[in-house]
Amino acid sequence: MNGKALPRRLVTMAAAVLMAAGVTITGPATASAADYYYELPYPAGEAYAVSQGPEGTFSHTGPYNEYAWDFALPANYEVSAAQGGQILVSDWSPYWQNGIEVIIRHSNGTCTQYIHLNRAIYNAGTWVPQGRVIGWSGKTGAATDYHLHYQVINCSTRVGIRSTLQGWTPPTGSRPVSVNTRA
Repeated sequence: MNGKALPRRLVTMAAAVLMAAGVTITGPATASAADYYYELPYPAGEAYAVSQGPEGTFSHTGPYNEYAWDFALPANYEVSAAQGGQILVSDWSPYWQNGIEVIIRHSNGTCTQYIHLNRAIYNAGTWVPQGRVIGWSGKTGAATDYHLHYQVINCSTRVGIRSTLQGWTPPTGSRPVSVNTRA
């Protein structure tokens, strides 16, 4: 037996004994977007219509957009960080359809993406707290009107990840009220 096998075997046997005695030991759960709390991406106390929710039929199809929300924000309106993190992208997207975008990496390893902005405020590498205004809503890229396209994505692939906002999934047509306090 090598030096690594013995400690693993001891840990496995100890866990089995504890489980038999009715005691369970669990390690830290792997975080996912579904069990991570994200605020609405606009200021507290305000409500905006969800013009298209997850799995919408207009443009929220396929792996890159199926879990996205479009919020009918007015032109040049505050877009807030849904959770604190480090800005990875804050400029024109390499994908012309997105226009100006901001992507923030969070402590659970996921990213939030904010696209069609008229302006992004911070440079890549900047850490921003939850609630910080990170840009202004717009209609850059393939947007047909002013709005914010928001979603949680895999940071490496940009594929959308199922998530919730303030603990639920606001449907198309709803007007969710934000509790996202400015930072």
